[in-house]
Amino acid sequence: MLRQGAYRRLLAVRVSSQVGDGAFQAGLASYILFSPTETATAPLVAGALSATVLPFTLVGPFAGVLLDRWSRQRVLLLSNLVRVVLAAAVAALVLASGGEFGGGLLVGLYALVLAALTVNRFILAGLGAALPKTVDRSLLVTANAITPTVGTGAFGAGFGLGFGIRFLLGAGPATDATVIATAAVLFGTSSVLALRIGRGALGPDERTGASAAQALRAVVQGLREGASHVWHRPGPRDAIGVIGAHRFAYGLSVIATFLLARGYLADDAQSGLGVLALAGGAAAGGALLAAVLTPSAVPRLERWRAGRPGPRLAGLDRWVVLALLVACAVEMLYTLGVAVWSLTAGAFVLGLAGQVVKIAADTHVQRGVDESFRGRAFSLYDVVFNAAFILAAALGALVVPDDGYSRPLYAFIALLYLVVAVLYLRACRRAARHGVAAVPTAG
Repeated sequence: MLRQGAYRRLLAVRVSSQVGDGAFQAGLASYILFSPTETATAPLVAGALSATVLPFTLVGPFAGVLLDRWSRQRVLLLSNLVRVVLAAAVAALVLASGGEFGGGLLVGLYALVLAALTVNRFILAGLGAALPKTVDRSLLVTANAITPTVGTGAFGAGFGLGFGIRFLLGAGPATDATVIATAAVLFGTSSVLALRIGRGALGPDERTGASAAQALRAVVQGLREGASHVWHRPGPRDAIGVIGAHRFAYGLSVIATFLLARGYLADDAQSGLGVLALAGGAAAGGALLAAVLTPSAVPRLERWRAGRPGPRLAGLDRWVVLALLVACAVEMLYTLGVAVWSLTAGAFVLGLAGQVVKIAADTHVQRGVDESFRGRAFSLYDVVFNAAFILAAALGALVVPDDGYSRPLYAFIALLYLVVAVLYLRACRRAARHGVAAVPTAG
């Protein structure tokens, strides 16, 4: 793929943009959640995490409509320029604050951050929509597997760069402003790199004659139609329900983890960053292991009850139930106490379980929804996926203590995982008894 100039140029735009994303969010996390002069609270953490997800919930379904009307090269060019301005404004606000959080300051900061992340949603959607224009058709599956992984790695590198600057320069608003300004430079670099791509090279080839307002109304109608279609398909419906419940439970755990790292398990903000890095790395490792284990685990679970009486569940559904029960066990263990090692080990297991549920939900929607409804079904899926996290943040702001540790909270999350596992198992058995086709093991 790297022999193809168009792909190399688009990949350079993605890498520079996502390194900037990582640095931008590292600067914000350092300033808002790990300030040496301010104490992180549950509402503060919940608000910060919601800000990163809200644009994907509200803007995500509509981004594709506009990207089918505008030059995607111009979207990448101009959106990154807009982010340069927004990031520079955030850096100036952080520097002027002197590390003091005031009501007006936080409102202004959240407004700028939401705007920057909303623009970023268009950039990510544009990069995805443009990819087929840069590689041969025979390489598209490979490109779809590799390119997002490279982007995720670039984001991680940017995040590491941001915290590396903090360790070198020391904690403080001036350092946080420097990190965010570095992100602005990277956004500008991405915009310049987009100039190497022809204006029409990334599409769209044809633009609809409908007005933008008509197209946006069609998205709303499409979501309704997708919801109606999914509701009558037990496999996709139940899978989307499970992923929504998991994201809600996982969101509560994430908020608690941030606060544990900031207070309960660390003496200061600097050591808290180390705890959070361990938990985040462990969760990513668990997700990677899930991707490795699932292709071999599913057929083994498929054969496990072969020939025995009773409804035969698909191996993938057994794998989901097992993952939910393991997540339940982790949350129950947290009710006995939490330390850095147990938080890290639990994050690994929860990352694995969450990725198992995600793989299963993707597979059910891909295989169980008619081709003509698949795009709308995935738009609905994305809304549920992100909205559940925002609901968890809203509840977490009210019930998670500021030090992050609450036995009743972890007991509630464990109970939620258990109830979802039982309900999903019953739904799968009911579908099997009624002859509803299971998700194929192969592929």
